[in-house]
Amino acid sequence: MSLLRALGRLLLLLLHVLAGIWLSLNIKKTRLADGNILPDAEPVSRWSARSLEIMGIRVVTHGKPPQQSGLIVANHISWVDIPVINSLTGAAFLSKDSIRYWPIIGWFAIASGTVFIRRGKHETQQVSSAIAERLREGRNLAIFAEGTTSDGSMVRRFFPRLFGAAIEARSPVIPIALRYVHEGKPDKDIAYIKGHSFLVILLGILARRESEVHVYFCDPIPSSGQDRRGLAERARNAIQAALSET
Repeated sequence: MSLLRALGRLLLLLLHVLAGIWLSLNIKKTRLADGNILPDAEPVSRWSARSLEIMGIRVVTHGKPPQQSGLIVANHISWVDIPVINSLTGAAFLSKDSIRYWPIIGWFAIASGTVFIRRGKHETQQVSSAIAERLREGRNLAIFAEGTTSDGSMVRRFFPRLFGAAIEARSPVIPIALRYVHEGKPDKDIAYIKGHSFLVILLGILARRESEVHVYFCDPIPSSGQDRRGLAERARNAIQAALSET
């Protein structure tokens, strides 16, 4: 039964990706002052929400979604984090350059206006400026400040350098805490960590009856009068506090 469920969902997901490619070619786009082009966030957000439905992932929200745009900061567990956050906030993302070549996720990253960064290329200032430009345009942009994924049992320290974009754009930092649950227990199988490949995680999700992710919206943190390190610490503390209350 689980095999039939996985195959059926996989077919629907592939058809949905094809529809998404058509969407990306026809979606309304805005050219920014820095020359980058951003797609309309709402259709991409709806596409993400439908992707989660097809995969059988139920999203449970806690707290109020942000009422203004800002730099969204979340703990990082899985590639599933990306459509989850996008479906609720319409956010584009900061991502390592190699993600653009991933199946499904790579296409989505490009279509949603992701800012790509190449490690070791000393691009921090250019990337920070690109993030700030999106924030000034009233767009949400999400970063995973841990710089890597975990199994969800902890929140690693946050790297502060990219929080400068929020200060530059005078935008708030919006912490979001993520927790995955399966059959009432922490879902370690969904984590994109060593030994868990993209395909193995995807097929495991598709074979289940249902997966569940809890999203905790923390209070926005004003960036005015703050430094990068202080913003990073406050965002991490807010996410840790949200997760510890569950």
